[in-house]
Amino acid sequence: MQRVLLIDDETEICFLLSNVIKRAGGECDMAHSLAEGRARLGEADYSAVFLDIHLPDGLGYDLIPEIRSHQPSARVIAISAVDNERLNATARGADLFIPKPFDKLSILGGLRQLGLSS
Repeated sequence: MQRVLLIDDETEICFLLSNVIKRAGGECDMAHSLAEGRARLGEADYSAVFLDIHLPDGLGYDLIPEIRSHQPSARVIAISAVDNERLNATARGADLFIPKPFDKLSILGGLRQLGLSS
């Protein structure tokens, strides 16, 4: 695993994801809004983007085309506490959906499923 961008307005979620990813050998950058996420996309190359659907300045879905444009090889992992967002997430271009609350095993399983972790 390489560098991962975490976009979620909940600092606890970012902290949990960051710890799991770092223990799996990755590096993390964090953003807490769509605007911050947009700015981060131009700063580094990411192997994955964890993208919360409901952010303070809009819907995470709106960022997926920009992720695909700026980081074409990055895998997009949508996350949300609203489980019925699963179909919307994949229909709008996410590679994977992980419902909140999640645990270490679901995160690592998702990364393995996408070929980002062994």
